[in-house]
Amino acid sequence: MSVLPLGFGVLVTRPVQQAHVLCGLIEEAGGKAIRLPLLEIESVQAHDPGPNRLKTLEGMDWLVFTSANAVRCAFALLGPQWLTCKPPNIAAIGQATAKALLSNGIAVDLRPEPPFNSESLLAMPEWLKVNGHSFVIVRGVGGRELLAETLRARGGKVSYAEVYRRFAPDLDLSGLMDNWKKGHIAVSILTSGEALATLWHQMPDNQRGLLIDTPMVVIGERVASQARELGVRDVIVSEAGDADLFYAVLRIAQDINQKHQLRG
Repeated sequence: MSVLPLGFGVLVTRPVQQAHVLCGLIEEAGGKAIRLPLLEIESVQAHDPGPNRLKTLEGMDWLVFTSANAVRCAFALLGPQWLTCKPPNIAAIGQATAKALLSNGIAVDLRPEPPFNSESLLAMPEWLKVNGHSFVIVRGVGGRELLAETLRARGGKVSYAEVYRRFAPDLDLSGLMDNWKKGHIAVSILTSGEALATLWHQMPDNQRGLLIDTPMVVIGERVASQARELGVRDVIVSEAGDADLFYAVLRIAQDINQKHQLRG
C-alpha cells in the first residue's frame, strides 16, 4: 500500500554508497527517488598515513569514529578482522556510525545524546576531564576541527586517521532543472553542508528559487542554519538514519496533503 502520493518526487543527494536503502524506502512507499549524488566518497590508499596509524593501537585510550563512511572505509582498508583486539574505548558520532560499527562486531562505549554531533559528544560526562588521555579520530580528509581542538584544550592528546576523501563530481543539472520546474520534485534531502553548497553553486542563479521554495530535509542544526541562510523557507531537521529521513519525507507529504484538502 502506498503511503506517499504516487510519483511523489524526492531528490536524494547522498553519495551512491549511502543512497540505496533510502531510495528503496521512498519507492516502496509509492514515491519517486530522484538520485543526484552531490559528493562521492573514496577510500585513501592503504599505505597512506591514516590507515597506517590504525595498524598500531597500543597506548590509545579512545578510538573515535566520526561517520559511517569512516567505519566502512577503515574496515575496507584494514580488513574484516581489524579491531579483533578492541582498544579500551570506542566512541561514535551518531546512530548510523554506531550501527556501522555493530555490523562489524564492534561494541560502542560512548555515543552522544541528540542531536548526535561533535558538540553533544563533547558534552558527555566521560569527556569533560580527559587530561593525558590519548585519542585517535577516524574521519575523512579535511573534516571539522572542533572535536580535536576541544579535546586538546582539555588536556587530551589527539591524532587523526583519515581514511577517505570526498569530492564533488561534474554535474549536468539541465534535466533536473526541467523536472523541478514541472513540479516533479516535492522534497529535497541534503545530508551535509558540502552537498548543499555544491548544489547551490552548480544551480543556475535564476533557478535557485526552486531549491528555496521546496521543503528540505537536512541532518543537524548546522546544515539547517546553512540552508536558512540561503533562504530555504521550509527546513526539517532529521537524524541521519535512512528510516529517520524517510519519516521526515512522509511527514512533509502528509502536511502537503492536508493543506490541499483545506484549500479544496
